[in-house]
Amino acid sequence: MIFRKIMTSIFVMFMCFGSAFSQESGLVAIDIADMKKNLRFLASDELQGRSLGTEVDGLNIAADYLAKNASLIGLKPGAPGYFQQVELVAVKPDSQDFVELKEASGKSLFHSVSVIDLSGMVETHQQTDVPVLMAGFGENLSDLDLKEKVIVVAQGNAEDFVKSSFRWNNRLERAKIDSLSAKNPKAILIVMNPNDKDEKVFKQISAWFNRERYSLVHTGKEEIPVLIVLPEMADELLGGKGKYKNYLAKVARNSASVIEPENRTLTLRTGKVSRLLETKNIIGVVEGSDPVLKDECVVFMAHYDHLGVNDEGEVYNGADDNGSGTVAIMEVAEAFASLKEKPKRSIVFLWVTGEELGMLGSGFYSEHPIFPMEKTVVCFNLDMVGRVYEERDTVWNRSLKKVKDFDGLFTLSNDAWPGLEEINRQICKELNLVPDTTLPPAFLRSSDHYNFLKNGVPVMNYATGYHADYHKVGDEVEKINFEKMKRVAELCFRMGIEIANLGKMERKPVDQ
Repeated sequence: MIFRKIMTSIFVMFMCFGSAFSQESGLVAIDIADMKKNLRFLASDELQGRSLGTEVDGLNIAADYLAKNASLIGLKPGAPGYFQQVELVAVKPDSQDFVELKEASGKSLFHSVSVIDLSGMVETHQQTDVPVLMAGFGENLSDLDLKEKVIVVAQGNAEDFVKSSFRWNNRLERAKIDSLSAKNPKAILIVMNPNDKDEKVFKQISAWFNRERYSLVHTGKEEIPVLIVLPEMADELLGGKGKYKNYLAKVARNSASVIEPENRTLTLRTGKVSRLLETKNIIGVVEGSDPVLKDECVVFMAHYDHLGVNDEGEVYNGADDNGSGTVAIMEVAEAFASLKEKPKRSIVFLWVTGEELGMLGSGFYSEHPIFPMEKTVVCFNLDMVGRVYEERDTVWNRSLKKVKDFDGLFTLSNDAWPGLEEINRQICKELNLVPDTTLPPAFLRSSDHYNFLKNGVPVMNYATGYHADYHKVGDEVEKINFEKMKRVAELCFRMGIEIANLGKMERKPVDQ
């Protein structure tokens, strides 16, 4: 019995030593010289900011470079040639949208081309002589039948109206649109706040939506037209100038909000000019060694696209955003590929396109994953991990995410797996990193990890924070702290080894 205990202890010590040796052999592969070489190429002027629509196709050049590197270090292709093709549709208004208010007799009362189409609809769409329903700020409408009607709601909420606040709250308006769309109206009209006399917010939104926008191609998906209009239309709908503001004041006092104007119909048209584009996610895999657990995976992700070129021809090189995350997981991938004994679970390395266009590449992957989402035990997302605080970064003093010092790191996770933060805290301590876990939940929607989070996957976002060159042409390789990047890559490798070798893991449903 004593002999057996001694041999068991020796075996455990040997296994621990073997695990530690395995980790050390992987860590050796994380190399600053490689990071510098790779980032100098990816963030060079020659790639013109790694964006769609530039004269030089830098985005595809970057994709080819990443795929070649994945092959050289021995990753297994996660898609043919490492490329997951992502089909996008680019749309912009065709300048013929309008909304017209009529009497039932057909007489036109109001016609305006000052409209903004919020929907992603590509086809030209027209609604003619549809009954109208006004519904305040779009709240508490559960009992209303909106079918075969145009629903007209106010921007914002009653509290904002009373305070004469008219900023555009995108999350609020999107929630409103989703709620109304579920009731299947003919169209949704959002009327701007009448307190905005100079139409400041309308002009801001118009400038944004008049640019070419990109989205994933969703065949067979029906959308409901959503238009933003000015208060003059609502005034005419209610019978004259100032009527709409008075109506909202009554709604804000908890008066009845629903009005169905008699003898009034709306005709509207929406349309887009569109074109199809293809871009790529790059996927490489280190296959797990356990015959059962290899069917589960840990994902390391970074977006490799950036902002292109400005009107003056200056290049947004995006060395930190997100060249830093891109090359950091290149080194993590090489570390895992170099291991003689692979971890039990598989490791997926995912370089995604289109984050700057609306997290499109990660959105596509979440709909077409190479491992099912329920088999994806954690997604690590690296987005800007290469900077250390400088005095000029005080421009972000009012931000909760101002860039950290050499030891600091923002580590943001959801609560799908409560143990994730504790493992992160412990490994950060061993590496003398100081994790900041104080970012509010809103940041969970701010980068590609959101597309995993909304599918119930535990996520961890690593970032060094916002600096003075964020989304500016000054985001250059010379300002990157490669020692800090190396520490983040080492953290990723240590986290990946730990989690990929754990036993059965339980996760719980999370709020999105």
